[in-house]
Amino acid sequence: MKRDDTALLAQDIELLDAYSRTVIQTLERTRGGVVSLRMHARRGPRAVEGAGSGFLITPDGYLLTNHHVADAGDPIVVTLDDGSERVAQKVGGDVDTDLALLRIGSASALPHLALGESRSLRVGQVVIAIGNPQGLAQTVTTGVVSALDRSLRARSGRLIEGVIQTDASLNPGNSGGPLLDTRAQVVGVNTAIIAGAQSLCFSVPADTARWVVSELLRHGHVRRAWLGVKAQTVPLPRRTAVHHGLELASAVSVDEVLADGPAEHAGVKAGDRIVRVDGLPTQDVDTLNRVLGGERIGRSVCVELLRGTHKLALSLVPAART
Repeated sequence: MKRDDTALLAQDIELLDAYSRTVIQTLERTRGGVVSLRMHARRGPRAVEGAGSGFLITPDGYLLTNHHVADAGDPIVVTLDDGSERVAQKVGGDVDTDLALLRIGSASALPHLALGESRSLRVGQVVIAIGNPQGLAQTVTTGVVSALDRSLRARSGRLIEGVIQTDASLNPGNSGGPLLDTRAQVVGVNTAIIAGAQSLCFSVPADTARWVVSELLRHGHVRRAWLGVKAQTVPLPRRTAVHHGLELASAVSVDEVLADGPAEHAGVKAGDRIVRVDGLPTQDVDTLNRVLGGERIGRSVCVELLRGTHKLALSLVPAART
């Protein structure tokens, strides 16, 4: 073997070792907070058992999983990393984001995971998934972020916006488990795979999960204001942003204004790009949904938008979304 080839091989080994060390260190810091879920239900005359994943987010036993996992049966038996089992109570769920909040009792503080900021993710970034696929607890897979800002249709029929696509392998039973970055922070909640596809796996962003948890803890359900538009995230040309004094790289483009909705009453038109609501930047659909919390239902809000080359400010009264 030539000297150059030997040097390249040594470099490859060193890179592999560094990658392996990073994954191992992340797992050592997080696996104690990852749990397996087992649900019991009846389908006619026969009893069936389901499985899923979840992860603790507080030391006093609050944990996140998927709504479709928590809704699969009762009771929900949670198995911790040490093998002990607890029965979970349902705090609340949100079918539109496929997230649910549960709680288990504990006499002592439990290991838990930190919710990171998914908005800082980049395509190509290394991510790690831990879960309970096919009942095989604490299974680890790794991959990269394949794409950001995907849309995924929830079982309610509504779209979950801002979804993370990854090639970290997921299988039935992974649902509700954490997607981690190499700093051991949760950047997503694993929620779906596409049957028959290779390495097409999806996670609900941690930023969305944090907002849903806050709503469930405060109100027992997720409250949402409704504008009456169909929209998507689009890039905002730098020249346009500078011209209008905006520090945004993207905006929310209105594809359709629904008849007799708040947006139509306020004069919003298809093609408008929403950039702020009550002074808060709306760089993507996910942010717009979070800004439109229940506290804005029924009261006037200021919607700033771009229509062609002009910037407009409209007064709009969101309705409660049904």
